[in-house]
Amino acid sequence: MEKETKLAYKITEQKELPNSEVEIHGEVAAETLAPFRQKALKNLGENAKIAGFRSGHIPEKVLVEKFGEQAILEDAADLALQEIVPEVVQEKAPRYIARPKITITKLAPGNPLNFSVVIAVRPEFSLPNYKKIGKEEVAASQTASEHEKLAVTDKEIDEVIEKVRDDYAHHQFHQHQQAEGKAEGHNHSPEEVAKHKPEINDEFVKSLGAFKDVADFRAKIKENLTREKENKLAERRRGKILERLVTETKFPIPQPLINYELNRMFGQFEEDIKRMGLSLENYLKHLKKSQEDLKKEWLPEAEKRARVNLILEEIALKEKLTADPKDVETETRRLKAAHADLDTAQIENYLTHMLTIEKTIKFLEDSK
Repeated sequence: MEKETKLAYKITEQKELPNSEVEIHGEVAAETLAPFRQKALKNLGENAKIAGFRSGHIPEKVLVEKFGEQAILEDAADLALQEIVPEVVQEKAPRYIARPKITITKLAPGNPLNFSVVIAVRPEFSLPNYKKIGKEEVAASQTASEHEKLAVTDKEIDEVIEKVRDDYAHHQFHQHQQAEGKAEGHNHSPEEVAKHKPEINDEFVKSLGAFKDVADFRAKIKENLTREKENKLAERRRGKILERLVTETKFPIPQPLINYELNRMFGQFEEDIKRMGLSLENYLKHLKKSQEDLKKEWLPEAEKRARVNLILEEIALKEKLTADPKDVETETRRLKAAHADLDTAQIENYLTHMLTIEKTIKFLEDSK
């Protein structure tokens, strides 16, 4: 399995690891490492501060005495592997999906450098009949029983109106409390608040917004409730499509992809905590959990998200689905306006991925 290359290294072993990873062992000849040793010495000489010598003009002997031959060799090995490993990855694991883990396994003066590289690769798997899955789940969501769930009753409209009346009453009550100089925390009975409940008439609903009369107010509430139910139905439908894709597609998940999803989930969690005006540290103390505890709990969900992502990416690839460049450009401008410090290229990559995923899900929902 050994193969000489133009960079004078050879692959001595390659084996498959669990969870779609590849481990590669290689060897770099001592003569190949020599020029990198000179580069390491040059870098040290330019950055070292040694009394009696100017940076960039420090003799090799002095540098070796100062830092030691082994440290210089380690720097040389790092420099060599920075050039060699990308070629190894490209040749032996072109479907890589994360930064490889590099380990120097043997290093001594005058001897070859031995190293190992562990690379997470995109798993190869067979897709299920995804068009059939999409078609079946859309059909299931269009049954009479599902459509019955979209119907908005007078009772539901009345409940919303009652909530509006309660909110208005509480607002008016607290305004009176402040006007009378009473503390915000003043105890009050429901009867006191109820005194401020408004009658639902044309005059009141007009004060709430662009409503012509009570009938128009009720009609708008019905529209909003219907839209909410439609959105929930669409979410359920999408959830069932994705659940079936995951259930019917078996393959190992590389750990770096699971870690990526865990970090995304934790980042969102942290943002939500901040929006609530709380500190992450105090919130975790309240839960009596650590970051690692939460990530352990979220592990199944993170793995599922990673699996869904890979499946949808594979479908997009097979169906030649890509994000519309105009949509990417529009969304990039919007995000840059809100977050000027974000890297444009990273935003574009992220949006291209997310919009492609969205387009793929829509494709499944429209499958015939």
